Amino acid sequence: IFQDEIEAILGNVRTEMVTVMSLALVAVLFLLGRDINRRLRAERDLADALAFRKAMEDSLVTGLRARDMLGSISYVNPAFCAMTGFQSHELLGQKAPMPYWPPELIDEYQKRQAVRLSGNMPLRDGYESVFMRKDGTRFPVLVFEAPLIDAQGHQTGWMSAILDVSEQRRMEELSRSSQDR
Repeated sequence: IFQDEIEAILGNVRTEMVTVMSLALVAVLFLLGRDINRRLRAERDLADALAFRKAMEDSLVTGLRARDMLGSISYVNPAFCAMTGFQSHELLGQKAPMPYWPPELIDEYQKRQAVRLSGNMPLRDGYESVFMRKDGTRFPVLVFEAPLIDAQGHQTGWMSAILDVSEQRRMEELSRSSQDR
């Protein structure tokens, strides 16, 4: 009789254990499903944000160029490529002297880049410069540079916004000529 009671109790314990484990499994599956949905939503949001950022960058007339802490080009947008006549694959990874630097200004530009990379230039100060297209023609630009900061707050390089001011210079020259006449 005692053995029958023990078997009955053990049978009930086994049934209860299977029931508890089944409920735990259902709860874990529910939480896993919720986590997967949350991750999918986050991935979708990230993809949307990246597509939006790319569309904005591609629509700019301002050239964008990113350089790492050693001065190597890590990013250029389509406007920068159109401005210089180089394709992005021709510029990515390039180090000084850059292919869009006029040969007669390389020494000056290398000194300026060394100062920038050392961190001793004022932040977001614009400066005028001259770039050279792939076909050799020169054009005036206005360059604004700022530190490139990652998600952890560490500087990983420099981001530059470059404006082709050749049309502005042409209009200024026309205005001067008109006033002189």
